[in-house]
Amino acid sequence: MTTISVRSSFLALERILNGLIIPAAAFCMMVAAASGLYQVFSRFVLHAPAHWSEPLVKFSLIWMVYLGLMAAARSGTLIAVDFLYGMSSGILREIMRLVILLSTLTVCAALIYYGWLAVYMVRNQTISGLGVSASWVYAAIPFGAGFVALAAIAHFIEPRTEADRAEAL
Repeated sequence: MTTISVRSSFLALERILNGLIIPAAAFCMMVAAASGLYQVFSRFVLHAPAHWSEPLVKFSLIWMVYLGLMAAARSGTLIAVDFLYGMSSGILREIMRLVILLSTLTVCAALIYYGWLAVYMVRNQTISGLGVSASWVYAAIPFGAGFVALAAIAHFIEPRTEADRAEAL
């Protein structure tokens, strides 16, 4: 397999994942908003608070953030030093891009490692109101960091332009 086909395959996989993950993050936002709205309605109109809605809002917002980071990483806005990057050119700019990628991957590696430790530590705890394991919430950390790492590598291979960044945000 040639380098170009590996590159193309990696970018195609990243595009597919991005196409699935970003709508999932938007869905999490919708779930949080709907749960919060129902909580207000049930508490103040029905005078019977829904005990499950607040933990669901927190659960879905955490997943939304960690999944949504993939879009920021892909557009190159996750770890950005725009002032210095804008003033640089040539080899200095490429070195800065490499340093940004390595910094992002280092943070992602730490999040994956310590995120999995957190998932393991809370595996026997249950979220009151939802009755699910707390590890489901903490799993957002390593999964989100893994998606960020893929997107950061894709951005390094194929940087987005300023127009692409505006569309992504």
